[in-house]
Amino acid sequence: PKAAPTDVRIRVINSTAIALTWTRVHLDTIQGQLKEYRAYFWRDSSLLKNLWVSRRRQFVSFPGDRNRGVVSRLFPYSNYKLEMVVTNGRGDGPRSEMKEFPTPEGVPSSPRYLRIRQPNLEIINLEWDHPEHPNGVITGYTLRYQPFNGSRTGRTVVENLSPNQTRFTLQRSDPISRYRFVLRARTQVGEGEALVEESPALLDE
Repeated sequence: PKAAPTDVRIRVINSTAIALTWTRVHLDTIQGQLKEYRAYFWRDSSLLKNLWVSRRRQFVSFPGDRNRGVVSRLFPYSNYKLEMVVTNGRGDGPRSEMKEFPTPEGVPSSPRYLRIRQPNLEIINLEWDHPEHPNGVITGYTLRYQPFNGSRTGRTVVENLSPNQTRFTLQRSDPISRYRFVLRARTQVGEGEALVEESPALLDE
């Protein structure tokens, strides 16, 4: 093809998807049969400092003579670049003008590696690592826990923790019960995926 799509416009749908519209090329510039429009895009940087990103180019195909489509599976809170081409049976035509766009914040992936230590019968120490994919600025952690003993469960306690906190010490209500922990990270968008662990049973000495 001799011509590129023009007037490429981007509308952000949510933190992981955009809607695209463009002006189609004249059919006499295709020099063959129009196969598809194609959007090449790559994550240029994260909006979080010091987060390494892979700038691997990807593409989405829009078969036929159309002028709109959706690009999904984007990373939240990132800067992206995008170019469009039209293709015939022999390959890509010239690239459109490059467009840049940011994606908004999303919710984080789960915190990593919740470690549970029980140094004595009175306390339980928890320690965890930050989420692999913050998807925004972490505003804190929510820890929910409840004791259980066989089929009996106690009340759920909710602790709201600061964003840089990665450890917590719990005073046990009794020396016998085990505890179920549910830990989530938060951004301003909301709570992310949960990390769920249970404290091991204390062995009778």
